[in-house]
Amino acid sequence: MRRSTAHVLTATALTAAAFAGPVAGAVAAADLGMAAGFAAGDFAPLEIRPKSVAPGATVTVDTTACGPGSRAEGDATTVGGGRFELVPGSRKEAVAGQFQVSRHLRPGTYDIGATCANGKFATGDLVVIGEAAAVGGHVVTERAPQGPVRTGVGGGTTTTTDPAKIAAGVALLAAAAAGGTWLVRRRASGTPS
Repeated sequence: MRRSTAHVLTATALTAAAFAGPVAGAVAAADLGMAAGFAAGDFAPLEIRPKSVAPGATVTVDTTACGPGSRAEGDATTVGGGRFELVPGSRKEAVAGQFQVSRHLRPGTYDIGATCANGKFATGDLVVIGEAAAVGGHVVTERAPQGPVRTGVGGGTTTTTDPAKIAAGVALLAAAAAGGTWLVRRRASGTPS
C-alpha cells in the first residue's frame, strides 16, 4: 500500500511537470499576441492621442493596420467608451475614430483595441491619470501615485500575474512535496535509500 501511494504521488508530480512546459509556451504566445489562429503580423499598433487623460476626456485613435480606404470597429469598453467606428482619416492609409472616457473611471492603464475589416487587429494602451478639477479657472489633474513604495524592504508586487510562472511554481512545489513524501515513507518502511 505504501508503495502505491508513492507511485501515485510521483505520477502526479511528473504529470504536472509535463503540462507546465506547454502551458508556459501557450501563455507566452498569448502575451505576445500570437494566440491560436493568429499570425504575428495580424497585430499592429493603435496610436492613441493623448496617451494620458483624465476621466471624461475625449480620445482620438488611429491605425494604419487596416489599409487605405478601409474601416474598423474600435473597442473602448474598458474605459466606459463603448464601441466606436474608425473611418478613413486625414492621414493617408490610416483610419481614425474617437471615444470619450467615463467620468467615473479609476486611474490606471487600459487596453484599447480595433478590429479592421481586413481581419487585422490594432491595440494600444491608454493611461488614465486621475480626476480633473477646476481650480481658479484652470484644469488641474490629480495624479495617482506611481512607482514602488521605498521602504527598504525588498520585493514588491505588480497588478498583473503571470500564469506561466504560477504554473511553474505549482509544478515545482508539487514535485518537491511528492519527493519529500516518497522519501519519508520509504525511510519509515525500513527500505534502504
